[in-house]
Parts: sequence; structure tokens; C-alpha cells
Amino acid sequence: MGNLLQDLRYGVRLLLKRPGFTAVAVLTLALGIGVNTAIFSLVNAVLLQPLPYPEPDRLTTFYVSSRGAGLRQMEWTEGQFAWLRERNHAFESLAAYDNWGFNLIDGGEPERLNGAIVTHDFFRVLGQQPLYGRAFLPEEDRPGNNNVLILSHHLWQRRFGGDPDILNKPLILDNTPTVVVGIMPPGFNFPENADLWVPVGLSPQDFSLYYIQPIARLKPGVSLKDAEREMAALIEEFGRLQNWPHDEEWPRPQVVPLVQSIVGEVRTPLLILLGAAGLVLLIACANIANLLLARAGSRTREIAIRCCLGASPSRIAMQMLTESLLLAFAGATGGLLLAFWCVEWLKRISPEEIPRIEQVQIDSVVLIFTVGVMLWTGILFGLAPALRAVRVNLLEATKEAVRNSASVSSRRMNNLFVILQFSLSLILLISVGLLLESFRHLVAVDPGFRPENVLTARVQLPNNKYADETQVRNFQAQLVRRVGELPGVGSAALCQMIPFGSGGDGNPFTVEGREPAPDEQLPEAWWRSVTPAYFDAMKITVIKGRAFLDTDNENSERVAIVDEKLARAYWPDGDAVGKRIRIGRASWGNPLMRIVGVVASVKHRNLDEDAKFYLYMPASQETQWSTYLVVRTLSDPEAIVSAVRGEVSALDPELPLFEVRTMEQAVARSLATRRLTNHLLTAFAATALLLAAVGIYGVMSLNVSNRTSEFGIRMALGAEPGNILRLVLGQGMTLAAIGLGAGLLATFWITPLLASLLYGVGETDFTTFAVAALILVGVALFACYIPARRATKVDPIIALRCE
Repeated sequence: MGNLLQDLRYGVRLLLKRPGFTAVAVLTLALGIGVNTAIFSLVNAVLLQPLPYPEPDRLTTFYVSSRGAGLRQMEWTEGQFAWLRERNHAFESLAAYDNWGFNLIDGGEPERLNGAIVTHDFFRVLGQQPLYGRAFLPEEDRPGNNNVLILSHHLWQRRFGGDPDILNKPLILDNTPTVVVGIMPPGFNFPENADLWVPVGLSPQDFSLYYIQPIARLKPGVSLKDAEREMAALIEEFGRLQNWPHDEEWPRPQVVPLVQSIVGEVRTPLLILLGAAGLVLLIACANIANLLLARAGSRTREIAIRCCLGASPSRIAMQMLTESLLLAFAGATGGLLLAFWCVEWLKRISPEEIPRIEQVQIDSVVLIFTVGVMLWTGILFGLAPALRAVRVNLLEATKEAVRNSASVSSRRMNNLFVILQFSLSLILLISVGLLLESFRHLVAVDPGFRPENVLTARVQLPNNKYADETQVRNFQAQLVRRVGELPGVGSAALCQMIPFGSGGDGNPFTVEGREPAPDEQLPEAWWRSVTPAYFDAMKITVIKGRAFLDTDNENSERVAIVDEKLARAYWPDGDAVGKRIRIGRASWGNPLMRIVGVVASVKHRNLDEDAKFYLYMPASQETQWSTYLVVRTLSDPEAIVSAVRGEVSALDPELPLFEVRTMEQAVARSLATRRLTNHLLTAFAATALLLAAVGIYGVMSLNVSNRTSEFGIRMALGAEPGNILRLVLGQGMTLAAIGLGAGLLATFWITPLLASLLYGVGETDFTTFAVAALILVGVALFACYIPARRATKVDPIIALRCE
């Protein structure tokens, strides 16, 4: 301990004597450690932290794998769920839920709330109980008896001011009195952003509608594989009882941890960010190792004298490692300060699609990670100088002539670190280049409509107030007419589900004359109920036939419009006009619809998806209580939001207008995670380039300084400045070339990991590889040129006199 304290005091004095060196080293480390700490805090909160429920490792959900559909989340009918809950033995408890929206009326302004309908044992599965009041009772989970609700703590505080008397009082949800029976504790947030929970009102005999999602708690000692096997057997048994059609095999379930389903598709981008931040830290460590090696060269005589006075090699190595750990500690302190700022910045700019983003913070786990990184980096970049120190030649080191010279082994180590920096920088630069090129292709994709100057908003009519389809159609017709007459509005329409909106699913369909066999899987199309002006409001091109007319109503022939992709798939010339199509099989009883038009294909959720089959029906023939208002304006669409709200309120003051956004915002939202990833990776790549430039500049400057005498002799013997310039540049560019070669080989192995994030560009795109390599060559050339120019200005007389 005495030796350690002595080494610490001595190390602090040395660092304070060289403030320039210390500042550069600490800032470099603070940047590398700070970036890693911030990204790890994001990864820790989103991917690594368990769910905040008792024994979260036992919480699961189900996916199902079916032929031709891949692996997808399984939705259940109420009857299927009730049948499964009664017969399973793998789960301690089994519940179901579905995201749901509610119109709240409590005397103030009507508000649309995010919520969930849940089975009565939903909170028991999660191991949560209300902070005030009680959970749902089994008898409240029956049709007609489910007019009770539980509030989230956030909504209770925001809307009701934390009033404890709200318990056992009715609120008007969707025009129905619903009694508050409980208030959940702060922080309970499942499903994401839920404001309240209402019982499903389960009907065990209802097998008609697939919509509820299961969650379950495994019994102690039961594994995921055990649960999968039981689920597979139950699904097969149920399928046989219901005479499910199948050809090759029954759908195979996959039981996965609940946290995995919550994380969704953000896992890969976050891990890539963490890997990129790790590369930046490695480059920073290589840079610091170079600086320490350079400084160790000037301390050769000091180390030799200490050895002559009795210091052992291990004692010298400990001194060097202590100094590097001091630097690492200072860098980690600065990195933590930077990380606190970065975390807040990340939370502000991160898209809401990233789950649990509000939980990102510098907690004890992140601090342990930072300490680990500090120790690892301190040892990593301090190891090379320590090894060099214990191998000093005492006889040579005590000579005055070599007091400030660097050994051949030190120069080799410096060169090795430069090569490492360039290799890692190239990997990062190519990865960023591929993602940026992919993003460029992505934003250039034609979504099938024109999103500019389009405002969208959702209106949900409560069924118990608008019980008749005629009422719904009259309200919707008046709304479209009134909004269409507003100043600055070009056209207005309604659509059951808009592109890049929430929700939606495909429905099976059949074409007249091509009725499939009973056991044949039906194709699926995304169907939409729209008013006649929808295609004009969205600027979706009508390729053949016509758009819907006002005469396409409940009293006329059933009609439909299909998209170009569906038309070309079933009619070789794409001319589907006049043909007939139906939803489902003929045995289901749905009527045939005559196709009156073919329109351009559109994207549904993402620009990089394969366009789905689309099938449109007139809203007057397929009435929907929940619908989107689509308004094309002549200027800024956000300027008419208040006017549109006023028209809705004039028709029904109890109806809220919600999910109000422009179509451009909806498209941009689908790209938000990619855009954030690209921005961060670009910043990492720029940092890596800067560190690589500093690294090669430092090595070349050191080489020029150590070879002053050599250059003086060369010039005295007749060498031209150009010869010296080419010599120095050649040595520096050789290091860069070796680093580029090693980096290229490594990149061919790493870029396949990016495949899921690429669109329109290959994993080994030649242009991206070439541009990244040229950028690094340019950086290396610039970093080498300054020391090379200094070498050409060496005065031979002064150099020889020093010799």
C-alpha cells in the first residue's frame, strides 16, 4: 500500500508537469469513455434491464410460425384463449390484453386516451396490484358486466389532480358510465403508454375475432421449451376440434420472454451502436498508448537510473501502470460528466418507438460498467509502455546520446498502434457509409402517394351512441363536406386506416373463378374502407378504371378497387377492371365485389417493406366507426388543425380528434430509429477519423524528431527537400496502407451483421468501400504532410553540430 501511494503521488506530479500531454490524453479518454457510457446506459435500460415486475424471467408471450407467414405475434379469439387457459399446465397464470382507445368525457374537454382491455387476471400475471382500490374481479370479466376501470397513476395525477375521491365514481368512457375501482402505482406502464385498463368481458364461445394478445407466467421449474411443447400439442388439439385447414404442418408456437417482445426491432440498431462506440474507445486507447510510448522514450534515462538504484522490473511496470490508471480515472470522470449530458440528449432526440426510453439513466449498473471500462482501458493502453520500461538496456540507456531517442521496438509498437487505428476506423467508416447509402435509397422510395400538405386525424364514434350504420354514414358525410369547405383545403376524405398509421392487418381473399381447395392457404390483402375523394386527397394514381363515386352506396352493386400489385398477380396484363373478388371464401358468405379501378401500390408501415396487396371498398358499403380524416391543403396543413377540431366539435361536442399529424410526419416517424442510428454512427466515424489523424500525425512527428540527424546528413550529402518529403510521406502512407488492408479484410466479415438494416445497397458495395478508403487515405496524407514538411526544413549544419 505504501508503494501504491508513493506511485500515485509520483504519477500525479508527472501528469501535472506535462499539462498539454495530460489534457490531450484525458480529453481523448473522456470522449471514448463518455460515448460508451451513454450508449451502454441506453442499451442497459432498453435491452438488459429486467421488467420491473416480480420474477420477470418467468413472464412470457407467444409467437406462432406458420407456413408462408414466417414468425409473427399470435393473436387469439376470446374462445381460443378461454379454451387454452383451462387446459394448460405449464403456466402459473395466463392472461390476455389488447391495446385500446377510449373517448373520455368527464365535464371537461373530451379526450382520447390510450388504454387496454384486459382479462381479469392481467395484473396477477404481472405481479402488480393497484396502489389504491382493487384489481378486477372474475365476475367483472363477462359481457355486459365489465363497466369498471383502473386508472394509471399518471392519468390520475394529470387529469384528476390526484383526487382520492375518484374511486367508485363513474366516468363516461365511449358514452358509457364506467366506475373507477383502482389506481395503479407510479411507473406501471404495460402495455406501453396505457392510461387506463378495462375488462375484456370475455365470451368463451366467441371464435370470430382474432385480436387479444396472451401473456403468461411460467410455473417454477418449467422452461420455455417445456411450455412450447405443451402449446404445440394444445394448438394441434384445438385445430382438430375446429377442423382447421392445414397442408404440411400445424402452426408451431414459440414462447419467448415478455421483455423480448417489448424490445422488438430496436435490438439490432442498439447493439450496432454499442459496437461502434466500442471501436471509438479502442481507437482512443491506441492513441493514448502511442502518446505514452512517445513519452516513455523521453524517460528512458530516468527509468535506467531507477533500475540502477535498485528498482525491480515489476516495480517499474507498476509505476507505469499506475500512471496510466490515473489517466484512465481522470478520463472516466470526464466521461461520466459527458455521459450525463449525452443521456439527456439521447432521451430528447430518441423516437418514441424505442421502448423504455424514459428509464435511461446513469444508475449503479452503468457506474459499474464505467469503472470496468476505466480499468480495462487503463491496463490496455498502459501495458505497452510498461513492457517497454522493463526491457530497458541499462548500458545504452544511460548514454547521453540516446537520452531522447526511441528504440526500434518502441517505433514498431507505435507503428502497430497506428495500423490498428486505421483498421478500426475503416471498419467504422465503411459501416456508416453503407447505412447512409441505404438511408439515401430509402428516402428516395416512392411510397405510392404524395405525403406533402396532407393532414390526418382520427375520429372514433362510440357504438352505443351511433348504433345505426345510417347515423355513422350521415355523420361522416357531413364531416367530409364541412372540412372540405374550409378555406385552404383542396380535398377531404375518410379512410379506415391510413398508410404509416397504427394497427391494421391483412385479410384473406379469393378471386372469382379461382376458388382454392379447402385446405389451401388463402392470400391476404390489406383492405381499406374509403370515401370517394380519398385517392385525390392522397394523390394515389388511378391507373385503370375509375375512383369511387357517390353513387357507389349501400343500394348499388358491391364494388372494389385493387392496387397494381394485386392486379398483376392475378391478371397477367394487370387489367382487373370488371373482374370480381371477395373477402374470404365463398363459404363464408361475403358478397362478390366488382373491381371498378386499379390504383398504384402503396407502402403500409415502412418504406423498405415489400408492398402488400391492397383492396379498397367504398365507406358507404363498408361502414367503419373508427376512421381517419385525410385533408389535402393548399399550404401548411398544421394551420387548419384548430378549424378541423371546430368542425368535429360542431357536429358532436363529445368527440375528441386524436392522432393528429401530417403525413410527412408519419413517414418521418417510420424512419426515426434509422435516422438516430445514422446520426450517432456518423458522429462516431468523424471522431474515429480525428483520432486516427492525430495518431498518425503523432507517430510521424516523433519519427521526424528522432531522425533529425539522419535528415541533416542526407541533405548534406545532396538530398533534395523533395526526396525527404517523399521518404517521410512514403513511410506514413505505408502504415496507412497496411491498416487499410487489414481493415478491409475485417470489414468483409463484419458488414453481414448490418444486412437487416440495409436497403438498396449490398454488404460489399464497391463504391462505399472505395470512398471510405479514399477518405482515410486523404486523412493520412494530410496528417503525414505537416511532419514531412518540417523534415524538409532541417538545417544540415545544426543537425550535424548536435550529432
